[in-house]
Amino acid sequence: MALTIRVSVAASDAEWVSDLLWGLGVVAIEEIAVAGEAVILRTSMGEDHDTVRRAMDSLDVTLDWSFELIDDRTVDTWRLHVRPLEVGDELLVVPAWNDEPSNDVARMRVTIEPGATFGMGDHPTTRGCLTLLERMDLRGRSVLDVGCGSGILGIVATMRGARMAHGVDINPASVEVSRVNARANGVSDRWTVSDEQPSGEFDVVFANILAPVLIDLSDEIARRVAVGGVLVLSGVLDGRYEHVLGEYPDFVVTERSVIDGWASLRLERR
Repeated sequence: MALTIRVSVAASDAEWVSDLLWGLGVVAIEEIAVAGEAVILRTSMGEDHDTVRRAMDSLDVTLDWSFELIDDRTVDTWRLHVRPLEVGDELLVVPAWNDEPSNDVARMRVTIEPGATFGMGDHPTTRGCLTLLERMDLRGRSVLDVGCGSGILGIVATMRGARMAHGVDINPASVEVSRVNARANGVSDRWTVSDEQPSGEFDVVFANILAPVLIDLSDEIARRVAVGGVLVLSGVLDGRYEHVLGEYPDFVVTERSVIDGWASLRLERR
């Protein structure tokens, strides 16, 4: 049996509530129609009850939600519909269970198993980060990914020449899943991961997390950016992120990527 959560919402609220859940890092959402004008949104954020509660409590709104145990096969039906995804100009994200041969030799192929984490690569915030990432010269640079999920950002960074990447995530599943993905892509010698913030500074820092967390951790995140380094913030809605930038007064936006209403921002020190 697999642990899921079910959220009861009015049908008219299903879209924006789904956006909140996507922002928490889920990899799939099932929408179930019920009587009247209501729907059930069912999703999974791993098997740890406390981690799920913390994630749901981090939202700015209070939702009507509960835990639910369902058959594992039901949880994984979404995998049947996932296909390789082209991201940016150079990347092809391939689900680990997809064994279809690819004729696209021009793109860099990265194999990802999301498990119970955020990071298949299809969410607009992740795609935005990857789009900005592929425009950087990462050769010999160090990378930190705050809220790393499956490890996709750090793994792609090392595949593009970064000398090392470190991931941080409060989801216990992220530690092992990201290590599996690093091995699958031949970069496990340059990938480390933990559930605690590291010490030291990094040349490039990605923070693909919810806006409230970007605000709460702003001092810690800013301290991790080395002099002359780059900070990429994501998980914010386009046109609605000035309050987030206000917490990073020493940085200025130099580039942005907007996908499906979500903004990913490249920042450099003033």
